[in-house]
Amino acid sequence: MTFREMDGLMRVLDHDDDGLRPSESVLHRIEVAISQNLKPIRPLASSRILLLGCAINFLSVVAVGALLLGINGWGALNVAQRIVLFVTLSVSAFSLAMSMVSQMVPGSRHVISPAVVIVAIPVALMMVIEATFRFQREPAFLATGMMCMKNGLKYSIPGGFLLWLILRRGAVLYPKLAGAAAGGLAGLTGLSVLEVNCPNLNALHIVVWHVGVVVIGCVGGALLGGAVESLERLRKRERFFDERNFRT
Repeated sequence: MTFREMDGLMRVLDHDDDGLRPSESVLHRIEVAISQNLKPIRPLASSRILLLGCAINFLSVVAVGALLLGINGWGALNVAQRIVLFVTLSVSAFSLAMSMVSQMVPGSRHVISPAVVIVAIPVALMMVIEATFRFQREPAFLATGMMCMKNGLKYSIPGGFLLWLILRRGAVLYPKLAGAAAGGLAGLTGLSVLEVNCPNLNALHIVVWHVGVVVIGCVGGALLGGAVESLERLRKRERFFDERNFRT
């Protein structure tokens, strides 16, 4: 590009064309439309406060479950099984809570990818249970298992709802992953209730029916997160068409 061409381009860019400016009525309509969508927001609480909320939620639901269903499972475990099992549950719950809280703040650093955490937790639980308990024959495997899963989900659902109240305060960029983390944490709440209540020490029973509550929680949370994401896309699309019609 020659010097003359560059000089001509700069003149065009610097030229102030009043005809391109919107009218006062259009500016007023834009101002009104923007002001109607403005809503006051509260600053997000610190990660410690959010983790404390997750811990209170977790422990409260487990305590209510133990109070209503009993603690026969705790009495059936020996000291080594109690230590291994509940330390694993605590570490798993903390990992999922950290993953969920981190996803509430865009740009947060993840020590481990949220997707890896979601997959690793159920796998780690299965491996620990297989190493800690023995496989036994169980004639009523299906009947007792369905009862346990029903109880586990019964306490996972309110736990998941309370976690949703925390999760909705953040700005989640990937609802599926955040939903899976919250659902997995809710499932761990139900699993903990079962371990305190259920005296069945068959490893297969615990892997299928107890850990199955965590798997269902992860899948259910991911599906709900996907539904929320789809609704948000639909709203943005409708808003885009409304704005385009507004401009025309």
